[in-house]
Amino acid sequence: MRISGASEKDIIRSGLAYITECSARQIMCTAMKYNLGLDLRTAAFVSAIEKVFKVYSEARVTFT
Repeated sequence: MRISGASEKDIIRSGLAYITECSARQIMCTAMKYNLGLDLRTAAFVSAIEKVFKVYSEARVTFT
């Protein structure tokens, strides 16, 4: 018996599209924040580093 509606493939593609769009928006915001223009690679690196730093800060891990 098959339930009508979205297939598993449709659900996965929709989720990937959503995550890709959110990530692209975040990278663009980071590029604007640091005045990087269209250097999206650097913006993506900065965004990732900020996320890692946030997790470590919230976990109260110290850097020595």
